[in-house]
Amino acid sequence: MNNYFCVLPFYSQEINGLSSKSTPCCLLPIDADLNTLKQEMLNGQRPSACQKCWDIEDQGRKSDRQIKNEAFDYYANKDIITIEEECQQGHHSTQIVKLYTSNLCNSTCVTCGSSASSAWATLRKQKTFQIISNDALDPIDYKNLKMLSFVGGEPLLEKKNFYVLEKLLEHNNSDCFISFVTNSSVSLNDNQKNILSKFKKVNICLSIDGIESRFEYMRYPLGWNLLLENLEFFRSLNFNISASYVISNINAIYYQETIDWFKKEKILHNHIVVSYPSYFSPQHLPFEIKKKLNNPLIPQVTNELDNVKFDEAIQELKTQDYLKKINIKDYMPEFFEIIQEKYLSN
Repeated sequence: MNNYFCVLPFYSQEINGLSSKSTPCCLLPIDADLNTLKQEMLNGQRPSACQKCWDIEDQGRKSDRQIKNEAFDYYANKDIITIEEECQQGHHSTQIVKLYTSNLCNSTCVTCGSSASSAWATLRKQKTFQIISNDALDPIDYKNLKMLSFVGGEPLLEKKNFYVLEKLLEHNNSDCFISFVTNSSVSLNDNQKNILSKFKKVNICLSIDGIESRFEYMRYPLGWNLLLENLEFFRSLNFNISASYVISNINAIYYQETIDWFKKEKILHNHIVVSYPSYFSPQHLPFEIKKKLNNPLIPQVTNELDNVKFDEAIQELKTQDYLKKINIKDYMPEFFEIIQEKYLSN
């Protein structure tokens, strides 16, 4: 068996209404040579362009490559070895699609910005709303699609996503695996609920960066109680529930309580460690805080740049709090104690 094969370069397409780039995988460098990458995989080699997955696997953790291989194996109802053999023979087509239809969003998440959130654009008085055209959606092979993921923005707010679901139903493809990455703040109307209920395999991936007031600060102005209500609604439809956990230097000290909540609720989760904006990266924490956290996801090294970047993060939080007319002290008092002196200084 080829330990370096990945289905994404052969079967996947990311259709992005927010930019002109097209890629089978968001983890690949922009300048990755796909033909070379595919051939290296089929030759049993590790393509250097896939280094992000190799790094994760070398740490003993499951990479996106492995997750997508397992999922496509299941939803295509084919053994991964057979899938690879078909790729060797040139028999493959786009059957996995990730859709960024617009940046319509109702949240101003701390680590996000105007390009991915219309709410942030409104708050910063910027005109950056973008939406995909039907010309980009209509060529999708709806009949043979096996996996379809919606991201945003907030995908449950965007009506075009339900247009896509209706296209699947028109092609009698209710077996397609559907996934929404959502902040769980949207109350669906009866028609939307009816459309979703017709699909047999639905995953709701909740964007959760902390619990209770920590969630409400990281994803302001969303409410924790509404998330819990929607969680119960999704469970009532027998949807699979998972979570996407974005870890930054702002919420890193609450890591364990968040993980404990996931365990209590029996929600599988994946970690996304912030790398951009760089000043919000969890590696940029003062060394004394890193030592106390002892988090395997945060490098336990000292670097002069960490303090500089951490100061930048605090200044950005002050700016954000001013725009939102809130104070981090009311939401994350334990973290406020760490930054209090610099946050309150001019």
